[in-house]
Amino acid sequence: MRAEPDRARDVMVSEPPGRDRIAFVREAPCGEGRCQTLWLGETKEGATEVASLGDRERCEAIAWSADGYRMGFLVNGYELRVFDAEPRKLVAQVNLVEPGGIPSTRIARGITFSPNGAAVTFDDCPRFTSGCKSGLAGIR
Repeated sequence: MRAEPDRARDVMVSEPPGRDRIAFVREAPCGEGRCQTLWLGETKEGATEVASLGDRERCEAIAWSADGYRMGFLVNGYELRVFDAEPRKLVAQVNLVEPGGIPSTRIARGITFSPNGAAVTFDDCPRFTSGCKSGLAGIR
């Protein structure tokens, strides 16, 4: 059964291992297309919308720190928007790779937070071909 195009639907859901937390992306009609909102909470029913993406933005991945306290939404394949799970606030926006247009010609994949949540490692990859390299970015 396919979702109706004029209704909101969740397109990505992620929970950290061993924690009562959830992050998800909800997509709904807007203008002539579909827009996404980013949600974070202890349960889906109790989640709070933490960000609304523009019509040219798309969340491509969700990554959690090992302790489940920090999490990041990867927007357009290059920008990581990092939130503290409590109080569900944005703490950093970091370009992991150079955007090079929308969609970006490069994309970050395999995002992993450092043990203290102060940095992330990732694969910096061409969007349409092979040839990834390692990347590292600090989070303030």
